[in-house]
Amino acid sequence: MRQTIDSLVQARLVHNGPGAAIGVLRGGDLLHCQGYGLASLEWNVPIRPDTVFRIASLTKQFTAMAILILQTQGRLHIEDHLTAYLPDCPPAWHNITLKHLLTHTSGLVNVAELPVFQDQAARHLTIEEVIALFRHLPLLFEPGTNFCYGNSGYHLLGLIVERVTGIDYERFIRQAILEPLGMHHSYFQCTTPIIPNRASGYINQNDTIIPAPFTSSISTHSSGAMESTLEDLLIWEQALHNHTLIDADTQQLMFTPVRLADGRCVEYGFGWSFSKYRGKTLACHGGWANGFRSLITRFIEDNLTILILTNYREFSTERVALEIAAQYISFPTATYQTLSRELVEIKKIVGHYDMPGSRIEVVEQDQRILLRKGAREVALFPISENIFIAETDHDVVYHFTEERDGAFHSLVINYPLHFSIATRNQTTYAS
Repeated sequence: MRQTIDSLVQARLVHNGPGAAIGVLRGGDLLHCQGYGLASLEWNVPIRPDTVFRIASLTKQFTAMAILILQTQGRLHIEDHLTAYLPDCPPAWHNITLKHLLTHTSGLVNVAELPVFQDQAARHLTIEEVIALFRHLPLLFEPGTNFCYGNSGYHLLGLIVERVTGIDYERFIRQAILEPLGMHHSYFQCTTPIIPNRASGYINQNDTIIPAPFTSSISTHSSGAMESTLEDLLIWEQALHNHTLIDADTQQLMFTPVRLADGRCVEYGFGWSFSKYRGKTLACHGGWANGFRSLITRFIEDNLTILILTNYREFSTERVALEIAAQYISFPTATYQTLSRELVEIKKIVGHYDMPGSRIEVVEQDQRILLRKGAREVALFPISENIFIAETDHDVVYHFTEERDGAFHSLVINYPLHFSIATRNQTTYAS
């Protein structure tokens, strides 16, 4: 099996270029733990299982665990309102609970998308300085009524950890999680400026691999500032598998999809996203930092976990994870029975849909239903009145929801290992 995995990973890498560290677990058994490519192109240093990578948004899992640990200690509760810990927060935030922050249903603007934050990417902003960038902005929606993935809620959770414990967020994570588990090679750059065995990050520009521009991981704090190794994250995954830190019932909250106020289910828990791939149930989460990607994927029924850390922005973590999973799991071929186009009320889906950082247009043209995003155009085929598949990739499902006033107002795009939600732009809808 190792040779097969080696071959498929090498096929995705550039010769003498950056690479990845990849681990595979089945239950408590380690099946694969290997580094590929170079941690430093300048020094020709190979990637090993103990190479340190920026793990970006995988940090959110540790923040979520910190909140649940404090709940088991009776020091807070996820249904508490933000005002219980941040009494000076803006009036618009008074109905936000800790659970809203954990599940990205608070309505807060994603600070990472703000130009004012991006313009300061090289600065080491404090957590209070980051929060100041979005505290004056109106909510995108009433708390608990919708979902919008972002970093702002997890910044606030980190500050709450500090207010409740009286110590730095980083110190609490180390004392409550890293040290008890023996994760001795996981770091926060703001407290550990020199980190042994740290990989350099790389990007592709004009078909040339170059060092990634410097950005401060410090400023992402409790939403994305951690750095870790494959070996340490394998310890983390096994601790979750064995319920080492908290009891099973409390930990299950991390893996429970959130329900919105109107009863809709969103496939996100606390630092974990959920999906289906060819009939298999997945729990997963990824991370992205400039020059780095990370991914942890659990195939629930098969008790299989795949972890990938890479120091190359263009490395396809999701595709490689699925290719590796196929070596252990027999996936059925994706097949769908498409509906006749005449059975679909096209007017309910056509229009513009907005999502963070981009806009989607759904149009009818030449007897076809087309989805356009930037320069990319995808033909959609209906498998029900409101569910469509892509012409070229049957593993991507487009689900139109929230029907009212003769139109669908939400578009959920389900990829194999993540999902995106777009909302109809009311100003462009014409019936």
